[in-house]
Amino acid sequence: MKISLIGAGPGKETLISLEGDKLIKEADILIGADRIIKTFGAGKPGFNIVRAEDIVDKIKNTGIGKNVAVLLTGDPGFYSSAKKLFKLLDSDEALKGSEINVVPGISSLQYFLENMHLSWENVVLKSLHGRKGNLIGSIRDNPKVFSLFGNGEEIRETAEKLHYYGMDQVKIIIGERLSYPDENIIFTLPKRLLDEGTVPDKLSAALFINENAGGPLSGSIEDSEFIRGDVPMTKEEIRTLSLSKLCLKKDSVVYDIGAGTGSVSVEAALKAAEGEVYAIEKRDAAIELINKNRRKFAADNIHIVQGMAPEAFSELPPPDRAFIGGSGGKLDSILEALFLRNPEVRIVMNIVSLDTLGELNSIIKGKGLRSSVTLISISRAEEAGEHSIMKGFNPVYVVTLSK
Repeated sequence: MKISLIGAGPGKETLISLEGDKLIKEADILIGADRIIKTFGAGKPGFNIVRAEDIVDKIKNTGIGKNVAVLLTGDPGFYSSAKKLFKLLDSDEALKGSEINVVPGISSLQYFLENMHLSWENVVLKSLHGRKGNLIGSIRDNPKVFSLFGNGEEIRETAEKLHYYGMDQVKIIIGERLSYPDENIIFTLPKRLLDEGTVPDKLSAALFINENAGGPLSGSIEDSEFIRGDVPMTKEEIRTLSLSKLCLKKDSVVYDIGAGTGSVSVEAALKAAEGEVYAIEKRDAAIELINKNRRKFAADNIHIVQGMAPEAFSELPPPDRAFIGGSGGKLDSILEALFLRNPEVRIVMNIVSLDTLGELNSIIKGKGLRSSVTLISISRAEEAGEHSIMKGFNPVYVVTLSK
């Protein structure tokens, strides 16, 4: 039997490839979203199914020995279910020996930007259609970001976030019902979209243009850039070394335990822009500062968790990285909980007290942990009358732990 996964384009029947059109005409049954089946069905038996597992079941129950055309919106390689579907079809014993074809289509990205006379080779691509992602971080760091959405309300929610983070200068171009007769293009700004009460059509995509994009964080943020209060903050030099020791990945899940002002959380969130950072803090004053710094740096992937560690971990996803700035006298139980949630977690601690260092040493020996310790002492020049002197800060032990 022949199974064809066909990119049907953005929706208009004339935007499908000649090969795709030929395979549809040769097919005995069609499977896909209802609106696509109605567009290309031409009287053939069609099934309104979009979930990959259900498509495989339908082919096994109905399509054995027949030519099957699975119609997919846009292009199979652009945020499509084709990747998962191909693996399921290829590995299913009942379908062994079937000929499986994947036919390209025109993606909404191509159609939209070509009609705007814009190049898409330097556009960052995102999708919030059935998935989560740090879209605000991408818009903050990149001049052009194109995103698919599950519905128009998600575009409005993105505009609300852009306004909240002070990014009202970002231009938004929304494409509603692309390629259909009632296609509509909206040029707007975040606050204007909110003030007008606009909710785009559920079949919408959007291009975000940020001429003030700063690019991803490559160095460190100076202490003076953070909103400060009476809550202690990890010094810039200590923060730089600690984050380096964490070895963050772009999609790391990070716990910042005893987050204080949120300085470590902010830098971790900017460096791991596709990940999630959980700022865990018990003090009300600190929670307020974390909120303010999160907003200032548009770090939308920071999630503030008010509570005590390790109890605060219970509803959080397992971390692959953890920073401990303060343990509240629960160091042993915090480490136990972290390794229980993910035995492969990489932990970095800042220690000032010799008592805590002694406690940690006993824990390391008792649990057989792998560790490295760096002692760092910082002095900064300060004016003292007509002279400049070096003012020293408390030495800090930066400890890295793993199983």
